[in-house]
Amino acid sequence: MIWSPSKISGNAYRLRLGAKAPPGSDARAGVDLSVTTSSTGGIRRTRDNARLWAEMRGKGASGAEGNVAAGYNPATGRATASAGVSHRWMATPSIDILINPSVWADSDMRHGHTGSVRVTQKAQLQSIGTGTSLIASGTAVTGQPHVRAEFRVEQNVVRGLNVAATLQRQDAELVGAIRARFRVEW
Repeated sequence: MIWSPSKISGNAYRLRLGAKAPPGSDARAGVDLSVTTSSTGGIRRTRDNARLWAEMRGKGASGAEGNVAAGYNPATGRATASAGVSHRWMATPSIDILINPSVWADSDMRHGHTGSVRVTQKAQLQSIGTGTSLIASGTAVTGQPHVRAEFRVEQNVVRGLNVAATLQRQDAELVGAIRARFRVEW
């Protein structure tokens, strides 16, 4: 059984309900119930208050990890699907190479919109001992003339704290950013 309430942002909450398949098959399905409020506490209308979902993950004989997910919002008719594979190789005893191709698509089934497809290829060099990663990725989206390219350097500072410097090409312009992310698991 899946019961996972979470706070998505300051005024947005999600409850994930569902069920897992029997052991040996990493498949699960259920419904996400979401609510967004204003700063005064009033409930905002959003397009994804309820969403049916299904996910499946697995590991191949080569060690590659794959995932497939699909979702459908019966209130709006919006359907989404995604698939990805993650390959990891040991280049040296202290450096790993990760390759992650993925595809994501969405469509408005009710109104007959064709939707969009996004294809991403990501390559990463990861230093196991220092926690430093060099990441390059490219994303192409149907209907957009440019491929979005991103180069990023990430560093694990302490457990749970990650700092990243990013340079992105967006609409023929270069945009830089420095971000810090802190994550605690218990």
